[in-house]
Amino acid sequence: MRTFLKFCFLGSFLFILEVQASAKKETTVSYLQYVDEITNDFVKEMENETGLSCRGSGGSMPYDVEEFDIMLVGYRRATQEEARALMVTAIQKLLKKINEHEKIRPFLREYPFTESRASISIAFQTNHGRRYLDGSIALAFNARNKIFYERAEKQLVKYSATINCATGKIDSPAYEKVQEKLVRITDETYEEAVKIVADSPAIAMAKKQR
Repeated sequence: MRTFLKFCFLGSFLFILEVQASAKKETTVSYLQYVDEITNDFVKEMENETGLSCRGSGGSMPYDVEEFDIMLVGYRRATQEEARALMVTAIQKLLKKINEHEKIRPFLREYPFTESRASISIAFQTNHGRRYLDGSIALAFNARNKIFYERAEKQLVKYSATINCATGKIDSPAYEKVQEKLVRITDETYEEAVKIVADSPAIAMAKKQR
């Protein structure tokens, strides 16, 4: 009898775990579906309105929706003013879509969703996927309530010789190599960027160009 009761208890316990796991899986699938809906809608609008394409998307969503992360690319040059306008436009548009999506609201880490949880990066490249090396903006992205701007340039990088510890002999001699690197130009708070864009209606929305 005791053995039978143990099996009954174990069976009930495993059934509960299975139901809980199934419910959790369904919940996860449901909010990831909403994430996809928002992301796809956002990407389409950005491409139609600004010419920027999606290069990748993701975020932090282990148990709820903690952060959106979307990478965009524009095949054109951009000044800092243009990059700023595009960043502000993208962030505000994404936040609006998230906060107005009623079905995802119960799964958001916080409501309303804020700029610190909407991570956007915009790379500016040639049609062949190469960075411009003329001092224009190569990458703009937001993090820690700031927007960062970087340019691409070639730098001479020096590599030290490597020595084999066992033999004491040089495996690879020292050498120099010219490499392309991203260099920080400046940064500004998100609030500063929003104010600048609001005060500059001529560049408030960078349309398709070049």
